[in-house]
Amino acid sequence: MFKKVTHNLKFNKKRDYHLITPCCKKNNKDGKFVNYKGFSNNYGYCHSCGTTMNPPPTYVDEKESEYIFNNVTQRFEPVLQNKSNTVIQKKKNCNTFYNNPLESPITSKKYIDFEIVNKTLHIKPENALLQYLRANYKEEQVNLVKQLYCIGTSKKGGTVFWFINKQGKAQKAKISFYTKNGKRTNRFEVPYKNEDGYYNCLFGEHLLANNTKPIILVESEKTAIVSSIVFPQYTWLAYSGINGLTDQKLQVLQNEKIIIVPDISEKALQIIRNKLPIMKALNIDVSIYDLSLGKSDNELKESGYYNCDIEDVLRSDFK
Repeated sequence: MFKKVTHNLKFNKKRDYHLITPCCKKNNKDGKFVNYKGFSNNYGYCHSCGTTMNPPPTYVDEKESEYIFNNVTQRFEPVLQNKSNTVIQKKKNCNTFYNNPLESPITSKKYIDFEIVNKTLHIKPENALLQYLRANYKEEQVNLVKQLYCIGTSKKGGTVFWFINKQGKAQKAKISFYTKNGKRTNRFEVPYKNEDGYYNCLFGEHLLANNTKPIILVESEKTAIVSSIVFPQYTWLAYSGINGLTDQKLQVLQNEKIIIVPDISEKALQIIRNKLPIMKALNIDVSIYDLSLGKSDNELKESGYYNCDIEDVLRSDFK
């Protein structure tokens, strides 16, 4: 009889800027991939593409020996716990396997009780992002986008971005922390994990229900929110990071006409261009708006616009 072990997953405050991220396969020099404390560098959360890389579920038998479930062989395999780095791996030279069909680590999709979503909308004081918006835009505009996107506040004062699908069901949440001037910090939390059945969708996807406005996709949640204030004639969605526009997220846009505005860099633009075949297969009529205006990354760096987005361009320091 095997019992599932609950991992105590806490983000490591110290980033590894030298690793190659397991999801995006890129250098982590920007520190957007944060590891779980005490686990291998393969496990953590990527702020760039929104992917959660969790360690495999661990199980113990009556002798407290540890195992992982191999989805290929459909068996429990003994693991070696390396105390210095807590790396979960198969034991060497061990040919013993255990077959137990009573518990499968495959988790079906779950949704978050909307009462939890609503509670975050009423926590005071409001998070720093909402305070920044209220200081720079009209009160009624901020109240509207707060309700439209269900922008919540966590008990620790973070900004809660709720990912609500087209059917109005809350699938996931990301908690980001901002400074008073609206700049995002490196601190964030992901309270609902993929391994527990909570998967991402487009930020603002619920706005597609009965939508009559032109649809524009941007990278970050904050950009979608600010753009919605400045250009309310469009429906703004976010795909959460440079690699966040996954094939799965695109499914909901089938047969739609959309505009995509990547962040200002050659890489961000090329990643979206690489998605054109899947969008064509889904009959998505897409236009890509290139904010770089054909400039190279070096030219963008010289002008101060490299890796910026619409919201950055709208800020006073870019006018």
